[in-house]
Amino acid sequence: MSQRAIYDRRYAGTGYDQRSAVPVLTAERNVLRRAADRVLTWLPESEPITLLDFACGTGRVTNEFAGTFHSHRGGLRLVAYDVSAVGLEKAAHSLIKDFGFDVAETLRFDHAAGSGYPAGSMRRISDGITVEVLFVHGSEADDAETAGKILREANLGRAFAVTTSWYSGLAHIPTADRRGSFFTMLNDVTDPRGELLVASSVSGDLVDLQAEWEDRRRRGDIGGWPIEMQGDVVYQTELMQENFCHVFGADLAALLEANREPSQSAWLEAVRMPDPEFSSEREERDNFRRVVAFNETVRHRSWRPEDYREVHTAVAIRSGLPRTAHD
Repeated sequence: MSQRAIYDRRYAGTGYDQRSAVPVLTAERNVLRRAADRVLTWLPESEPITLLDFACGTGRVTNEFAGTFHSHRGGLRLVAYDVSAVGLEKAAHSLIKDFGFDVAETLRFDHAAGSGYPAGSMRRISDGITVEVLFVHGSEADDAETAGKILREANLGRAFAVTTSWYSGLAHIPTADRRGSFFTMLNDVTDPRGELLVASSVSGDLVDLQAEWEDRRRRGDIGGWPIEMQGDVVYQTELMQENFCHVFGADLAALLEANREPSQSAWLEAVRMPDPEFSSEREERDNFRRVVAFNETVRHRSWRPEDYREVHTAVAIRSGLPRTAHD
């Protein structure tokens, strides 16, 4: 099944969105807000913060950011990109229901389209601050260059001040070469002074499946799946769909370093430690305390192989400012 088909079905029900009692992790919220604060040190007050959420799904992280945004008189322009029309529709509905947005341009989807396209937009004006959210319905048929062109056009031909991709958007792209080309595209559509945040599963997630599929890869028993390297796995969703995913290790840091200019800073941060889905806010707070403690241990050094195995989800950060700025 395509990622579009898989996620249209997953998002259609309630199971995906209700897996955790805490949809937005404290660490995710903090990482995004710190990145926005760094952008405000160089962005003119009259210009909006431009934010790309690549593989936004139902808007789990950035809907909250957009819905509570009030920190910049120039406002916020968010481009939300996903291959799932169902996910985009849910994100739009949440903006209206939970955050008081109005429809600027009604969402319309062309399921026969061979490439990504703008699908509609939402807007809210509060206390003189405008927040606009433009939805782009992506296509798995698009290569990185095409997707990058579509995203730039959605942002009026300009680079984004902040680019995000939360959890496993990049990880569902088969082959290391293709993942690398999309990571580079996300870096290229981001202002060199700006912030790139790419979060994904790392070696502390899906541990048993990593071992199983590495063994199958070595034996040549991959059943037609695009399993080419350590970390490539096939897992079952809550709807019992088989789905490809790449669990990152040191290759995440390698992608980050390959896309960093000498004047930029780059580092990894844990955002979730290995735990079951959270059934309470207390569980998430405990996980966050361990995240903070872990990040302190690796703050002044590169991650080692054992570090990835201690973490469920990490975010790769490329910044136009030193790490210490507003940290």
